[in-house]
Parts: sequence; C-alpha cells; structure tokens
Amino acid sequence: MIFAFLNAAVFALLLQNLVFDGGFGMSEAIRIATKPKEFLPIAFTVAFFTGTTAAVCSALDLIPAVHGLTTAYHLLIYCAVLAAVYLGFTAVIRYGFKKKNESIHRIGMAAVNTLVLAVPMINRRAAFGVVESIGVGLGAGLAFVLAVLLIGEGQARLSENDSLPDSFRGKPALFLYIALISLGFAGLSGQAMFV
Repeated sequence: MIFAFLNAAVFALLLQNLVFDGGFGMSEAIRIATKPKEFLPIAFTVAFFTGTTAAVCSALDLIPAVHGLTTAYHLLIYCAVLAAVYLGFTAVIRYGFKKKNESIHRIGMAAVNTLVLAVPMINRRAAFGVVESIGVGLGAGLAFVLAVLLIGEGQARLSENDSLPDSFRGKPALFLYIALISLGFAGLSGQAMFV
C-alpha cells in the first residue's frame, strides 16, 4: 500500500509532471515565482488542495451511485468537493489563525488553480484507487512546488545575465527557459509528443 502511494507520488512529481508536461497551473506558477515571500506558502497550499481534493473525490468515486455518473456530473461533484475543502480551509485560517482577507484571497487563488481540478479527473480516467489518487494528488502538488522553485530560480538567473539581448530580457527569456524545462519533463514521460 505504501509502495503504491509512493510510486504514484513519484510518478506524478517527476515522470508525469502535470505542470511542465501538461501545462496545468503554469500561469499561476509563473505569477507567484516572482514573489519570494508568497511562493512557498501558495505553492504548498496548492499541494494541499490538490492532495485533499484528489483523496476526497477518489473516496466518493467508491460509491456505486457516484461511480456510474457521467464525466460532467463528476466534474460538478469535484467542484463541490473543492468548494467544501476551500470553505473549511478558509474558516480554519480566518477564525483559527485570525488571518486577514489578503491571506484568504491568496488561498482562493491556490484553490482555483487548474491543477487542483485536473488531478481528480486524471485519477478517474486512470482508474486509480484511493491510495494511488492520494499519491498522485500529493505528487502533482509537489510538482507545482518544484515548478515554482525552478521558475523562480530561472527568473533570478536570467535577470542577472548581462549577455542576453535586450529583446529577450524578461518574459521572452523566461518562456524559453520554461519551454526547455517542459521539453525535458516531456522526454521523461515517454509519451509521443507529435502524433
């Protein structure tokens, strides 16, 4: 059981990195990589939402009435689960830790990340069990953390590089950097890129 969990987590983190390989959550990763004080809390919040939503949705899919529903209904159920997780998490943050509305806004940005809803759908299509779904959710969340760290480091190094032509400074160089990392992760996945 622990092997299945770790296998799924490592698979989602390294071999099937949904952020670099699938593009899920990439715009948010780029946005928060530029804010050093915010990126780790937001990245780990995305990891929390991804793992929690994947676990709850996978457990719900064990119910025969839910399992037999169409994909559209599953998406609605996954959105409802995400909303419930978000409301519970924000209630704990607001009332338990007495955080301000700014923190709640950041949590909302993490909750609506495309990666969070993509993982339960991928788990369903792959017919993963609860343990594998939790592993994929955790691995995908950690893949987001890895993406933010790599993008932040790349952006810092690119901004220090004086040999870049002016036309490539800033976002163009960053997008090329991300594209090269994405190609590397796509190569690790072993999937055909151009069919």
